[in-house]
Amino acid sequence: MKPKKIINYIVTIFCLCVFYSFLGIFYPAKAAEKKNQDIEATAAVDKSSIQIGDKITYSITVRANRDIEVEFPQAMPEKLSGFAIKDFGLAKRSLFGKNIFKQWYLLDTYVSGEHVIPQYVVKYRVKGQTEWHQLSTNEVKLNVKSVLDNAKAKNDIRDIKGPKSLVSYVWLYVLMALIILFVIAGVFIFIILKKKKGQENVPPIPAHIIAYEALDALEKKDYIKKGKIKAYYTELSDIVRHYLENRFNIRAPEMTTEEFLIKVKEDNALSIEHKGLLREFLSNCDLVKFAKYQPAVEEANLSLSLAKRLIDQTKEEAKVL
Repeated sequence: MKPKKIINYIVTIFCLCVFYSFLGIFYPAKAAEKKNQDIEATAAVDKSSIQIGDKITYSITVRANRDIEVEFPQAMPEKLSGFAIKDFGLAKRSLFGKNIFKQWYLLDTYVSGEHVIPQYVVKYRVKGQTEWHQLSTNEVKLNVKSVLDNAKAKNDIRDIKGPKSLVSYVWLYVLMALIILFVIAGVFIFIILKKKKGQENVPPIPAHIIAYEALDALEKKDYIKKGKIKAYYTELSDIVRHYLENRFNIRAPEMTTEEFLIKVKEDNALSIEHKGLLREFLSNCDLVKFAKYQPAVEEANLSLSLAKRLIDQTKEEAKVL
């Protein structure tokens, strides 16, 4: 063999050794990177800072190879830093050989301050395998501001102006005084007529009687047998809310569950036992109305019993003449 060819072979072998050494250094890292990229899960919100009453969208996004099955956790309000779930859904699409799953929740709250939505655990496994693995998302931090935080500072106070002459405004003051007298007289006459008319009217029906009749009518509709669970719980919740409004003058039908529980906590009209009973009842109703929870027949009947028990223990006692 000619010396020139021998030199060429040696150079070629040397180059191959260098090339494979290069592969040995970098390819394991690439392989590990690919393994880590088989599935990943992230959590995010569309707004990191909101005001009380604003809604945000919290989403869990999972990117996984097409041969991987994914199972999302069931979200509950207590797992979402106290946010109320108004709506939720799941979307799926494919991109560049991967499946992208997105579980989203529409949330709101009436509690200001810093909130942290904790990590969520997503289960996954390779198709054909029985063992499930777990993957945690990141925490999500957000700030809920009070509506008073945006109030402008009242730093534009000016000095008072000098006195003005009252001569040209005397007629205006007299006219205003006459108007005020007429208004006071009109209000006084209205109150007297209203009291007189109220004495002639039949006494109003007690709040618990109205509630009992509404509960009896709800039972006759057979919503549970017809499978209309959400309609059943919605009407049951409305009956209790209207009862509380009529009985304790609490505007329950116009409040969210969170607002109402805060209002009840500050009010001494209900005892601690009744407040706990009411919280349990409203939480059960919200699970069905907003989290699409499907209770058993016995559980649905138990919710009706809770409503009757609350009314029985808080109804207005008949006055002895």
